[in-house]
Amino acid sequence: MQDYINFLLQDIAAAHRPKNYYKKPLENSPSDDLEEALQESEKFVSEERMPGFAGYCGLNRETFPPTDQLSNDQLIQVTTAFVLMMKSWNLEVAFPDDLPHQRRYDLLMEILVKPVMIFKHGYYCFDFCTGDPEGCELGEYCPCLKSEYYNA
Repeated sequence: MQDYINFLLQDIAAAHRPKNYYKKPLENSPSDDLEEALQESEKFVSEERMPGFAGYCGLNRETFPPTDQLSNDQLIQVTTAFVLMMKSWNLEVAFPDDLPHQRRYDLLMEILVKPVMIFKHGYYCFDFCTGDPEGCELGEYCPCLKSEYYNA
């Protein structure tokens, strides 16, 4: 399996955002940059239908093995490389420190198929927390469970 993981890591490295992804005009003024940033914000809040992350990075969910076929070391290798690749697309992830790597991997794989917006002017962070532990994707690892409000 490690041989396959090595190829997968190469694919993840190749999925980084190309340097020329945003072709900036030579004479883009600060007001043009501001206008682009405002248009991005409007697009984001309008919840316009966007493709899944796979449509940007070129990776397909089907090429990633199920977690039960990976060792903990392999899960760490893949999730670390995947998070680094996401950063090249102005995407961040915020996992609770105690979240197991198997669960991190599963959450990252869901990002491939969920609609996502790629920002030129800013970042988007997936924190996976709804603010309410009931039904939260993080389950028992939801940071809200550690807050005074839920432990009163």
